[in-house]
Amino acid sequence: MKRAFQILKRDMRRLAHNPIAMIVVAGVCLLPSLYAWFNIAANMDPYGNTQGIKVAVANCDEGADTAQMSLNAGASIMDNLKENKKLGWTFVDEEEAIEGVKSGAYYAAIVIPEDFSDSLLSILSGDVKKPQLDYYINEKKNAIAPKITDTGATTLQQQINDTFSSVA
Repeated sequence: MKRAFQILKRDMRRLAHNPIAMIVVAGVCLLPSLYAWFNIAANMDPYGNTQGIKVAVANCDEGADTAQMSLNAGASIMDNLKENKKLGWTFVDEEEAIEGVKSGAYYAAIVIPEDFSDSLLSILSGDVKKPQLDYYINEKKNAIAPKITDTGATTLQQQINDTFSSVA
């Protein structure tokens, strides 16, 4: 063991006299640590700063009226999204939303179709139609953003399904 410490001491002395070797050793020690620190910091809370992820929302819903009630689900969804600050919701028309996804201006687009409220009220007539949102995504712009926007769209669809179930 004494011999090992003598070799270590001799190597450290030689390393101290060679500045280029010192730089290389420092780099070999520091770079993996930096990589690990930044990687761990990025994965601590990946959904914590998602306000910059632009998601276009277009409301084409015309509302629906029946003898029992009138409903404009698209307008109420838009009002709820305006209060939601978790994603960068941008409110545009349908054409601009789809074109924005294709051009890369938006990571995703959610379009509320014209018959959305009719689909929600179809339970009253007996001819039940499941309300669906049109969802467009730009997977080329970023590798992680589609997962985040997909989570946002799934959450929105789940809220709509819960509302649909409670109305039913």
